Amino acid sequence: MLTEISGSTLAKAFSSKHGPAALIAGDAVARQLAPRQLGKQFVVQAEGQSVLIPQRLNFASDDLQLTESDDAWQLARALQTRSNDGFQRQRAARDLLADLQPWAAPFVVSLIGEYIVEILDDVATALTPESTHTLGTFISHNKAYWNTTKRRVMSYWNEYYRYQSAQMGGANRRNQYVGFKLIAELETAAFKRTQSPTW
Repeated sequence: MLTEISGSTLAKAFSSKHGPAALIAGDAVARQLAPRQLGKQFVVQAEGQSVLIPQRLNFASDDLQLTESDDAWQLARALQTRSNDGFQRQRAARDLLADLQPWAAPFVVSLIGEYIVEILDDVATALTPESTHTLGTFISHNKAYWNTTKRRVMSYWNEYYRYQSAQMGGANRRNQYVGFKLIAELETAAFKRTQSPTW
């Protein structure tokens, strides 16, 4: 069902510690949106609280009326990673990955479970010990969501990239797919495992 999304609804994507900045970011992004949205959200734990992340946002404008010097800017960029436009998702994700904060982890992990391999490459390239730890901590507190993310990686690889892998020299080259590499690295960080992830 299509609905209008308010800034206060978008602010629920962040823990209460972000208070006014989350509301400013939510209002700024809400002004960019098309009037009617699907309004679906998913619930995860971030910074010790349940937060509601939009599944997808349909933007009508690129005019974010915030600048990098605003406290709310990075929060708004996180919301823009939920854009229906893959290029906008990628640009916003790069800004988050430049200085990954715990509140941003759900937005990055959700991108890992999507089909745009260039964004997965950006995540893999940007990983540092600190950001890997941040994502691993989020994953360890959201095991059910992580399992869903892993299934999505498998599904998108099977749908979009399996044939390309076979063309590159063998039917089972999935271990070279960046999505599976990210899963292995982040599972090690989350669960201190050294074995291959289970499917």
